[in-house]
Amino acid sequence: MVQSLVSKPYCLETRDRWLVASFAEPWAVFSWAVVNGGWQRVTQVAWLYLQPNEIAGVTDAAQWMQAQMHAEGLAGAVGFMTSRRTHSWIEMEAADGDCKAWAVGTVGMSNALRVGDPSGPRPPQPGTINILACCSKPVTVEAAAELLSLASEAKALATMGSGLKSVQSGLPATGTGTDYLAIAWPLVGDRQQYGGKHTPIGSVVGQAVHKAVTQGILDWRKEWGVPE
Repeated sequence: MVQSLVSKPYCLETRDRWLVASFAEPWAVFSWAVVNGGWQRVTQVAWLYLQPNEIAGVTDAAQWMQAQMHAEGLAGAVGFMTSRRTHSWIEMEAADGDCKAWAVGTVGMSNALRVGDPSGPRPPQPGTINILACCSKPVTVEAAAELLSLASEAKALATMGSGLKSVQSGLPATGTGTDYLAIAWPLVGDRQQYGGKHTPIGSVVGQAVHKAVTQGILDWRKEWGVPE
């Protein structure tokens, strides 16, 4: 049975070096995550908190991450990596009528960039935005693609609103150089055909992601002493 609209569809668990969101039943997840990206049906999404310089010499980050997930019993999960302080994460929600969305993940901004910046090496101190957005209603793959686009737009809006500058160009940043986003939805029920700004499901996903990234940036600034 699909989870109630008034309760989160996942349970969050903090392990030694992990944050794990577990669904009671398989959910669809659409993402460009490091491990198990693309379109998946999964019961878990996991964030691995990296140690400083842990993957500096790794040539295949996805393969390395797969090995870590296999060892933790998370081989079938969608997997993110974060350099954020262990067990630092944010979670927000939004509602519009009978639609609800939740956004959970990690935000680090030391690798802040602006879309269209010249390519170049990553900074010594990595930082990235890794957000899972869950919507309460089933959607078509086309609508999921639209929601993923809205989540990225909300992330960029929150970043620009923070006033942070690109470490590459000095222009207003729109994210980091290594952001990863995922959209999740239940498999049971009538699927929403559209997920744009005029739809309740598009509205709540945009709101939840914007609030999560905004709060995540505030938390990161406070922890690292970066003035507003």
